[in-house]
Amino acid sequence: MKLISHKKSPHIRYKHVQIYNFELFITTKSHRINRVWTFKHKPESLNGYRINKKAIEEIRGNIHNKPILVYGQIGTGKTTIIELTAREQNLELVEITNDNIINAVTASQSASITGKKKLIYINNPENIKKIKEIGKLLSKTRNPLILETSNPTSRRLSTIKKKCKQINIRKPTSSSVTKILEQICEREDVKADKKLLMKIADNSVGDIRSALIDLETIAKERTEIKEEDLSILEPRDRTEDIYKVLSKILVKKDFNQAVKSTWNLDLQPRDTIMWIDENIPRIYSELEDLYRAFQYLARADRYMGRIYERQYWGFLRYATPLMTGGVNAARKGKIKHSYFQFPRHIIEMSKTKNERGLKKSIGEKLSPRLHASNRIIAEQYIPLYRTLLKEGVTSPEELKKRYRLDSEEIDHLQG
Repeated sequence: MKLISHKKSPHIRYKHVQIYNFELFITTKSHRINRVWTFKHKPESLNGYRINKKAIEEIRGNIHNKPILVYGQIGTGKTTIIELTAREQNLELVEITNDNIINAVTASQSASITGKKKLIYINNPENIKKIKEIGKLLSKTRNPLILETSNPTSRRLSTIKKKCKQINIRKPTSSSVTKILEQICEREDVKADKKLLMKIADNSVGDIRSALIDLETIAKERTEIKEEDLSILEPRDRTEDIYKVLSKILVKKDFNQAVKSTWNLDLQPRDTIMWIDENIPRIYSELEDLYRAFQYLARADRYMGRIYERQYWGFLRYATPLMTGGVNAARKGKIKHSYFQFPRHIIEMSKTKNERGLKKSIGEKLSPRLHASNRIIAEQYIPLYRTLLKEGVTSPEELKKRYRLDSEEIDHLQG
């Protein structure tokens, strides 16, 4: 962490903080700055974390001994605890995703370029396509490793759980969330009715992030908030449905509701883009509306590409409003009265899942012998062997013996 003092105002002293490629400005005193409260009021150390102390002590006690699987509902602070653990232990946080999982074992066996040890971090391991690579990583890593999930009952995690110390980040009680909200109001110089804060805490159902968002919605740029101000908020649906979200984005003409529609949607942003992409032509009738809507959606997709390329999730603050509010604002004309449709791309991917699985298993068996990647084997060697089998140059029995292929894999090669 790099700290540099700056003078941005004669009255306020700032620190420039650079953490894992995120640059933030933090005041050394309690002054308002134009930054989202969920980031502005993040704890600066584990010692400042007021909840889940038992879980934090378990992480501290096991971080250098065994891989850890941290689990708990969305918004309970799992990621924040992991980031603060890396900072406290002087470790460089390295996130493993679908894009770099193949090189994960190599990365886990070396120090960073600064000489620090790494904290290998995998968010939602159940969504990693090459999940077998995580098993190798758990066995071979020489650096501390933490996995984070909100879905610990996923069948894909059954093997992983056996190799990890499982630590539950429990959702905080309403009274704990209320105390956090009181502290934030004090820092923001906002006089708050305790009944209001208790109701915000109750509505959050243990989701600290959503409680902070609600508090900021009511209290931003104000000096006093009362219980009647709760009417500003709409009841928070904990399990937002994709069809309700599409209705808010494509049918209703309310920009703010469209932007907020995905806040509680349990769907990856890329999948949300596919749903919107599929249904824009089914709802929008005017060509100019379609053009503008797809322009906004394309910009959102470009930001998502930058997120996966650079591993900087700060770009999500641009992608989400573009795919929701932007698409909503693009419509000036009338809509078609049609029904929403499941994305065809996802359906096609589902149909070819078995074929892709066979290509993958064949690739894993041929790769060590041919010294080629799975992609090269799928693109070049499978068509080659298919031709050789068709021409009688080689036989199924020979390939079965040489590469230890099973009957289903041989059938796939025979086309």
